[in-house]
Amino acid sequence: TLTFTVSSTAFTNNGAFPKLYTCDSTGISPKLSWANAPVGTKFYAVVMHHIPPTPPNHVYMLLYNIPVTTTSIPDAVAGVGIFGQNTVNPTLAYTPPCSQGPGAKLYTITVYALSATPVFSVAASAVTRDLFLAAIANTILATSVINVTYTR
Repeated sequence: TLTFTVSSTAFTNNGAFPKLYTCDSTGISPKLSWANAPVGTKFYAVVMHHIPPTPPNHVYMLLYNIPVTTTSIPDAVAGVGIFGQNTVNPTLAYTPPCSQGPGAKLYTITVYALSATPVFSVAASAVTRDLFLAAIANTILATSVINVTYTR
């Protein structure tokens, strides 16, 4: 069987995250594409987060309810899916990482292939990564991850 994979033409797994997608530049969301979703996939979701030395996790993008017919998102994605909360500011959008302190920081982008749309007991504007992960726990058919690093 084929493996569900996520990729980008802008960076590679375990590679450097381009400045374009950070607060040191325009800070737009990264272009991504995915392939080989399992049979039964109805929706996709994309989460980008960072695990700092001390909790909580930082969430830069939570984009869900991406239709199964969509297998890529462009730079500065708009009009596709529903944005949940990021942990940096109160907007329902991608927010660029703005790493603090010395050294490379690791950011993880996960694409989920889901068998159903998540159901929440809160308004869409209140959906956090934790609520999202709980809502999709029984509908995840596959995941694919790209890890990237950024050094300021």
